[in-house]
Amino acid sequence: MPHRWCSSASVRRNQIESGLDITFCEVFMPIFRNKIMAIKPARVLEIGCGTGHLSKELSKNGIDITAIEPSKGMFEVASEVLSGTNVRLLNCASFDLENTSTFDLAFSHLVAHVVDDISAFFTSIAVHLDNGSYFLFSIPHPCFYNDYKKFFGDEYHYMKSLMKNVSFSITKDPETVISDVPYHHRSISIYVNELVSAGFNIVGFDETFPDKHIQEKYGAAWESPRYCIFICKKALTRR
Repeated sequence: MPHRWCSSASVRRNQIESGLDITFCEVFMPIFRNKIMAIKPARVLEIGCGTGHLSKELSKNGIDITAIEPSKGMFEVASEVLSGTNVRLLNCASFDLENTSTFDLAFSHLVAHVVDDISAFFTSIAVHLDNGSYFLFSIPHPCFYNDYKKFFGDEYHYMKSLMKNVSFSITKDPETVISDVPYHHRSISIYVNELVSAGFNIVGFDETFPDKHIQEKYGAAWESPRYCIFICKKALTRR
């Protein structure tokens, strides 16, 4: 049965808490936890927290976390997931967050590629970061993801920006289809240039490729990185 992204929060919660979502539970959760804990921020902002599980994991380390989520359905599930934690949860987007709030680190997981105006998105995050603060975000790898998912047909060209509402399922729950999700293909150069324009320096870039023992859980080896993570730092002076 198809599920729209805005109404699939309970589905995503079950997939994560049951461990069916290998990519989230065994790839991204440890990556974000390890990278953020190595930076040792005091005040963290998660942009588009979805079900809230990443913020919940980080909250175990005593970090002051604010998580924002614009989808009403996701927000309601995240409220349950984050109940009893020290996470401050807000039902808003980065564009709507009060300007008085600043953070040492912001992160987003698989959000930037669904945003229509990537320039405005990066700028809306930069205004909430102190100079020298970090911004980490993951996206489907622009070089390889279409080879994996086949979202675009003959119209696909790596250097051509494309947008499509897509449907997908996860490897261990193929019958549950989440549909009508916006997906923007952009070249890496667009992400880099828009980050620089928003006042960020790129200090790291990771191509996500799990260890062999994790890949075996999918039932087939990955042929190429499916995702990537940008590690950015707000410049001390705006370019």
